[in-house]
Amino acid sequence: MAESVPGAGHIVVTVSSEHELEADHVDAIVDVRATAFFTGGAALTNAKEVLALVRRLEELGVSKDAFSLEAVHAEMNEGLLTRSSSAVYTLRIRLDALERVADVLGAFTGLKQATLRELRWGYARETEAREAWLEELARAALRQARRVADGLGARLGGTSRFAEKVTVVQAPVAHGAYDAGAIKSRSYGGGRPDLGFTVAHRKRMLVEATVEFHTLPAAS
Repeated sequence: MAESVPGAGHIVVTVSSEHELEADHVDAIVDVRATAFFTGGAALTNAKEVLALVRRLEELGVSKDAFSLEAVHAEMNEGLLTRSSSAVYTLRIRLDALERVADVLGAFTGLKQATLRELRWGYARETEAREAWLEELARAALRQARRVADGLGARLGGTSRFAEKVTVVQAPVAHGAYDAGAIKSRSYGGGRPDLGFTVAHRKRMLVEATVEFHTLPAAS
């Protein structure tokens, strides 16, 4: 869309495009209920329930470096906090091999003390992709402004304003799922779990750019 600003010697062009961006990693946020209280990195090696989960996922190729401790909630006995106090450990597990997410989540089978709270989809390439999309729109805006200037019998000068807007379209796309993709409080007992969600995730993004150009009188 383009418009000429009367008497101002300006042409304002608005262009837009839609793109799909595929997630390149996901963080699984998991609560593990354990019978002993530890702090820091010791929880990953000393809390037997946490260690059982770590070892099971290592068998599927998940590195120890993928595990980090986000929070510990201790349950005190008679108002006292000791090593024998039970605790709930909140872990973040970074999964880079998205094609194996279902297998990794299925590994919770039999670990009744593990509860999947949330999946946080990540897009490490998003900044680079946005820059490429905006560069493409800038070129499209320049082409459109030149056509409008030609139609008006004017010459195109420099730019006085550039505004961008990126919106995530809240709609499912082919082979994907909804934006955010959060799955809350899903526990796994016996048998292979019905995950109940799509593990390959994409989001559709609307990119818009508005550019204001100066115009000059046509050359005689």
